[in-house]
Amino acid sequence: MSQQIAYLRDFFRCYKDFPTEQLDILEILLEKLYANFKITDETDYSKLTSEDYPILSDLFHLAHHELETYQDTGSQLYTKDILRSLTLGLRSICVGSESTFFNGHTNIINADFIDFSVKGMMDTNENLKNAMFLNIFSYMSHKFLTEGATELAVDELHLFLQNKIAIDYIRSFMKRGRKKDSGVIIASQNVEDLMLPSIVEYTRPLLSIPTHSFLFNPGENCDEADFQRLLSLQQCEYNPIREPNRGFCLFKCGNERYHLHVIAPPYKRELFGDAGGR
Repeated sequence: MSQQIAYLRDFFRCYKDFPTEQLDILEILLEKLYANFKITDETDYSKLTSEDYPILSDLFHLAHHELETYQDTGSQLYTKDILRSLTLGLRSICVGSESTFFNGHTNIINADFIDFSVKGMMDTNENLKNAMFLNIFSYMSHKFLTEGATELAVDELHLFLQNKIAIDYIRSFMKRGRKKDSGVIIASQNVEDLMLPSIVEYTRPLLSIPTHSFLFNPGENCDEADFQRLLSLQQCEYNPIREPNRGFCLFKCGNERYHLHVIAPPYKRELFGDAGGR
């Protein structure tokens, strides 16, 4: 339980950068909330279902109740004004416009394949994205680094590059996954987005760590010299993909290099249809 409350402190700090004083009050409220649901450090969590846990609206109602019944006797650990500010800050994600993303019991079940489709969230405000990424990647971290034997695939990597939480998690997975028999697959169409000066120090390990890489023509907007330097490519290795040629790529496999022709079998071509993959 103490670990869960510590995680929730980090979650709400990512969401709205609450000051330490408000986070301390939040910790007290969370302890009361879980106690109300009879969940403690001694609880056998294997016997609980997702419906047995409180949700964010329960937290807000508790905070609001504490605010309404607050009595200034001089012995309180916090003032009413700070509690009011915290309650107001929690409202949107708990019961307001942003609660649709977080206020509810989990719908994730034990499965061999889970797809986190975050496309609809990429245009939201930065605070909401930070909370979402911390929520998703912390779940992945447990599966990837604690349970192990898990594969993580990140498509359209360029969409995640501006979020440091996402990049830090992905980089950590790539460096530590092999110790848990886990692996990472990253894919991106816009290589030049990984070469921006503001983020290249974060993205460089993402391209240097993989033992297997399929490198296609990077596009006409990509600087050849920067591309070769970022991926540690010799000129002779870059030459086969200098010109765009559908299906042809440079395949890096450890110290070996192959000019590879990727061909989709008939049954996979049928899955794509005739509308450009849509």
